[in-house]
Amino acid sequence: MVDGCLPQNVGEGLKDSLDKFELDNRVHQEVASTARVEAEKVKCDMMMQGLEFSRVENALNEELRSLRKDKKELRRKLHDNLQDAVELESKLVPLREKVARLEEAQKADAKKMANLEKRLTEKETLLGKVEQDRDKATKELRETAAELAQVREENSGFKTKIDELQLEAAQVLTSGFGAALEQFVCKYPDLDLSEFSVYNEVVDG
Repeated sequence: MVDGCLPQNVGEGLKDSLDKFELDNRVHQEVASTARVEAEKVKCDMMMQGLEFSRVENALNEELRSLRKDKKELRRKLHDNLQDAVELESKLVPLREKVARLEEAQKADAKKMANLEKRLTEKETLLGKVEQDRDKATKELRETAAELAQVREENSGFKTKIDELQLEAAQVLTSGFGAALEQFVCKYPDLDLSEFSVYNEVVDG
């Protein structure tokens, strides 16, 4: 009975093993397919990375060529600038000497300017004092002129008064002289008094 069942068991076992093998095979195939897909993807990524690397490399090479060109141009410009600097330095030497002379002249002029400003300050101070004295003298002169005008006015009044007094004195003198002559005529009627005058003077007796 046992022996009769053995082939069946073996067959079932083989079948199970075969099923398992087929399952494993399908799994491996799926895994292999997935691996192939992944490999293709990786390959595609590597190709893309290769293309990107090539692009970057080309860009870097182009930039490097540009930098080398710029470097060469900069060297040329540097050489030209050095040449210009040498020429400029040769021109600057006399200019520096001229600047030094101008600075010395400027110092001398500054010293002269300081002296002139000092003298100007002194002159301005003196001028201010002179103007003060002038204003004071002008004020005093005006006051004196006013006083002189007042004195002249008073003198004019005095002169008029003196003229009046002199006239009055002359009148009194003439009247008195006439009265004296009249007395002489009364006293000495025969005496000639025609030569007597209030305007005559006695000379040498």
